Amino acid sequence: MGLGMSASQRHHELAIGLDTGVPSSCAATAQGKGDSCKTALTSDAGKLLGVPVANWGMATMGIAFIAALVFAGALATGAWQVAAHVFSLLVLLALIDLGGTLVYLYIGLVQLGTKCTMCLAMHTSNAAFCLVVGLAWSHMGNRMRDLARTQGPAWKRQVAATVALGIGFWFIVSVGTDFYFTEQERRLQQKRTDGAPLIQARGEVMLACPAKNCMSSLQYTSQDMPPDGASLVLAKAAPGRQTLVEMLDMSCPHCRHEFKERMSVLYHRLLTTPDGTGARLLLWPASNECNPEYSGQKLPNCEANAALLCAWQAGPDKGLAYADEEAGHAHEQVTFDRPAWLKSHAGEAAAQCFNRELASNFVTLKRHVAAAVKLREVARGKSVECRTGLDAGGKPLEPGVLYWCFAGTPSYAVFGDRTALPGADQRLQAAQALDKWPFLAGCLK
Repeated sequence: MGLGMSASQRHHELAIGLDTGVPSSCAATAQGKGDSCKTALTSDAGKLLGVPVANWGMATMGIAFIAALVFAGALATGAWQVAAHVFSLLVLLALIDLGGTLVYLYIGLVQLGTKCTMCLAMHTSNAAFCLVVGLAWSHMGNRMRDLARTQGPAWKRQVAATVALGIGFWFIVSVGTDFYFTEQERRLQQKRTDGAPLIQARGEVMLACPAKNCMSSLQYTSQDMPPDGASLVLAKAAPGRQTLVEMLDMSCPHCRHEFKERMSVLYHRLLTTPDGTGARLLLWPASNECNPEYSGQKLPNCEANAALLCAWQAGPDKGLAYADEEAGHAHEQVTFDRPAWLKSHAGEAAAQCFNRELASNFVTLKRHVAAAVKLREVARGKSVECRTGLDAGGKPLEPGVLYWCFAGTPSYAVFGDRTALPGADQRLQAAQALDKWPFLAGCLK
């Protein structure tokens, strides 16, 4: 029951984009490459009648737990007929568990190619439950059937009524849990919509952050900057100015949150009122379908990034509009017709570009990945703290190193050839603001 509740909660956290961190077991199985549970818990293949399998598992174990208590009480009081009826419900739940375990074990390990620790623990618990019920059936199944039959022809109807009652509760708990979480999602989305002006105002405040200088750990020479063909160019830097590069994954909840609350404000400002600061995006999808550095993730991570790439080809304004739309959804795997959006807002060419990316196994998107790999190698050569990365073990000692050495996203780097003069005030400002912007503000002046 506990595993089912944890998996159900984790599914809905992912589904509404809550940035709650990665469970330690899921991170350990992913071997420093993200969240091993994400693919299984958010995949459409992990749903039955539109309800997450985690909900069904929680409900199955919950009803089985209640049935087991009734069964034990009936045996203790000598109510053998009641025990026989309830035992039939336990057997049916065990068969459901066994079938579900075999089907979703195949889906997870073979079709999705992920070793979700929560899923595997749940499958193990299901197998143990089936084993216990099987032993009970072997030990006293015949006696249970004989006792049920002593009630005459009515025993079949009584057993059927018991099973129907249990299955009814099972269905109500499963669907009711999903309705509860869906309502929580609706409230959160409404809160986000209502808070849009506040987010805009917060972004404006962050743009005026008082840091004076750019931290040296964020700066790289212009020759290391990703090429135009392997990055999304928002603005070219004026002579003597620097270029901010963000490495992001449009399917990453951290990136989506950061984009909605901060970066979108900055990018729209740079696009509409350029001040000479250069800016470009480098896509880093956490998916083995288009990023050989990752494993255990599947297509939606690539599709969200490929759609951004194709929208950008119609113009940076179209690209930012798509990013706003994508990040505005609760999660990247919601029902979102990306080709239709591209055709409607960025033109037929953008929709065709998206289809070509899917057909060519994301050939253009992989150029971004290759450029990002090179930059991460440069980062490792520049600073010893960059040789591990936060989610691969080993926390960088230099706070500013976080933005480019972090093996996840979002990550930032600043490219320019002027001498860096880090100010003594930045560490203190960062500590007071509890925000990433004090590290970046000095780079944009």
